[in-house]
Amino acid sequence: RGGGGGGHYGHDDRLSHVAKSDNLKNKHGGGAMGRGPGAKGRGRGKGKGKGKGGFDDDDGPVGPVVQRVDEEALGRHCEVHKAHGAAVTCMAMTPQGIYTGSADKSLKRWKPNKEADGRFSLHPELTVPLTDSCHSLLSNGGWMFCGLWSGNIQAFSQDGVDLQLKGHTRRVTSMLIHQSVLISGGADREVRLWQHDPGTKTFNCTHTLSDSMPGPISKLIVLGVNLFIGGMNGVAVVNLESLVVSKILPPTKAVVDMLEFQGHVIVAYSEGSLRIFDAEGTLKTETKPLAAGSMLSLAGLDSGPRVLCGHTRGQVSTIALPNFEFRTHFQALNGFKVESILCAGHDGIFLIGSSDGTVQLWQRVG
Repeated sequence: RGGGGGGHYGHDDRLSHVAKSDNLKNKHGGGAMGRGPGAKGRGRGKGKGKGKGGFDDDDGPVGPVVQRVDEEALGRHCEVHKAHGAAVTCMAMTPQGIYTGSADKSLKRWKPNKEADGRFSLHPELTVPLTDSCHSLLSNGGWMFCGLWSGNIQAFSQDGVDLQLKGHTRRVTSMLIHQSVLISGGADREVRLWQHDPGTKTFNCTHTLSDSMPGPISKLIVLGVNLFIGGMNGVAVVNLESLVVSKILPPTKAVVDMLEFQGHVIVAYSEGSLRIFDAEGTLKTETKPLAAGSMLSLAGLDSGPRVLCGHTRGQVSTIALPNFEFRTHFQALNGFKVESILCAGHDGIFLIGSSDGTVQLWQRVG
């Protein structure tokens, strides 16, 4: 499917411009955001944030879009306006580049290029038409799996194989590989296990889990011997040996995303609250709804480290780990939803996918 285009960004000495360059001024005027219209719309008392511990029951206001967040050493390298014709619902990092999946029925690969001013730009290298809108991506072992609105999983291999895995009847929202088994979850309230047949080069569905599922499924995570299933009605825990639901974790609220951190799972609920459970499903920490309001996406940033929370009104909240302390939130998008966040896993690089098809590349330095 085309080659080349490494996804490596280099190191901090090449990227330090992002936190220092005058080219990264707030486009609404002013320099460092601590002195201008800041992250969280702090100008003239609009902001909700640290004064309230960073939590609130309402959606925060939509402030001016910022390109720097000095208090968190964050800066935006670039923005590709309308990178897709519809929402960027999912992203994946591969050795060949950055892949974005969209509701516009396409998969794109992007290559980061360093510009003369020290910032990086994103250039499209490849566009792959899909049979339906894409709602989840998984890159593993030379395969790219695309979870589609129809319920099919479109799978591409590096040696040119193009398959349709048919079983789900509604959109496929989450996929992972565990012990060479592909596990998928969908809005049809089912989890399916697939095994690859090298002889026929196909994937066969070996098990379907539908009993005691927490409604339409949004996210899957494996911790130890347990599969955590996030859905419309909370989190179900399935023992991977028996494939039976062992417990349902309260509250019965809509789960939008989950993230693994040091043997724990961080669960994000649509109304903006977070909970941390251990590998057995025991609650360890919980928060009130974040000030920026309703959430859609979560990601773990190596620099800090930080949890990044994407909100429905274009804001991103940052939470410090391991103490789980709210740091700030900032306006990344002009009121559009932060549909997806992807962390590169090195150098503090992360990408934001917008509901209007825009993609941004950011970095945390330090």
